[in-house]
Amino acid sequence: MSKYRSLNRAARRRAFDSTNQPTFASPTNPSYAGNLSGFITPAVKSGDTLANGYVNVLDGIDFKAVLQNTTIDDGILAAGGAAACDFSSNNSVTLKEQVLTLDEFKVNEQLCRAKFVPSWVSAGGTRHGDISSAEFKNFLLATTSAKVAEAIENHIWKGSGIGVGLLGEDGTAQTAAHFAASRLGSATTQDIESMTHGNVVDQMGAVYEKAATSVPGILTKPDTFMYVSNKTAALYRQALAKAGGHDATGTGQGYNNQVTNQALTGLNFLGVPIAECSGMYDDMIVVAQRENLYVGTNLQTDLTEVKYIPVHDYDGSDNVRIVMRFGLGTQAGIPADAVVGAIAAVTP
Repeated sequence: MSKYRSLNRAARRRAFDSTNQPTFASPTNPSYAGNLSGFITPAVKSGDTLANGYVNVLDGIDFKAVLQNTTIDDGILAAGGAAACDFSSNNSVTLKEQVLTLDEFKVNEQLCRAKFVPSWVSAGGTRHGDISSAEFKNFLLATTSAKVAEAIENHIWKGSGIGVGLLGEDGTAQTAAHFAASRLGSATTQDIESMTHGNVVDQMGAVYEKAATSVPGILTKPDTFMYVSNKTAALYRQALAKAGGHDATGTGQGYNNQVTNQALTGLNFLGVPIAECSGMYDDMIVVAQRENLYVGTNLQTDLTEVKYIPVHDYDGSDNVRIVMRFGLGTQAGIPADAVVGAIAAVTP
C-alpha cells in the first residue's frame, strides 16, 4: 500500500441544496434524470488532469476520506547475530493524517434551443433534425459538460470560491497568501523567474535540482511528473526547437535537427514526464508523485444528480434547463514531498 494513504470513508450522506429549483406541474417526469445521469462523469473527468490520470482519483466518497501517511525512520535496521536474539524495535513509526473533504458543486444552466440548432446541424452534417430528440438533448448535455470540465480543471489547481485547489485558494491571481492556503502550500519551494522561451529550460532545471537535493529519490519514482501549464509547455517546445545554437542569435537546429518542423509530443525533462495541465497557473512548476496528489469525488454514489428539464413544454418558451449536482475535493498526501517552483512573490 502506498505510504500516502489508507482510506477510511465516513458514512455520512450529504444533502444537496435544492432551494430555488424549478418545479413543473406535469403527470410525467420531465427531468430524464435516469437515462442521462451518465453525463456527470464526462462533466467531471474530461479536463486534462483527470482525463490523463495525472493525479490519484478517489471516487465513491460520500463526505470525506482520511489519508493516513506512514513514516518509518532509518532505525529499522538493527544489529543481528548470536548476541541479538531478542526482539527489539529501534525505529519510530509516525502516522499523520490529511482529510479530503468534498465540496458541493451545482450547475443550474438555462439554454435556448434555437441558439444551439445551427451548431447541432453543423455537427451532424445535416440540414434537418428533431430538436425534441434524444440526440439533441445529448448534444446540449455534452456542450454543458465540456464547459463544466474546463471549470473543474481550473478548480483542481487554482481553487475557486467553492473549495481549495492544489496551488490556489479561490481561483484568482497568484499571491503568497493564496498559495499558502492551498493544498501544496507547505510544499518544498523554489524561486523561479517569469518564464520565456529563452529561460524556461533554466527555470525547469532549478525546480528539478531542488527536487534532487530536497526530496531524495522522488526523481526515480515511476509515477513522478513535472506539472506545468499549457503556456510553459509551449515555451519548452519552442526552446527545444531552437536548441543547439552556436551563433550570436543562439538559434540552432533544435531537438532532432528539425527546428520547428516537429510536433514535440511526449515531453519530458531529463526523463521526468511532463504533465501539461490547462488548469495550472503560468509561472508555476510542480514536481510530485501522482500518488501524492488527490482528487476525490462522489461519483458512483447516489449523491450525484443530472437533469434535463424541458421548460418549453410548460411555459411556451424555447428553453431547457440543465441541472447537475456532485461533490469534489482536492488534497495532497504529504505536501513536503512535492516541490513547487514559483516567482518569489508567491513562494514563502
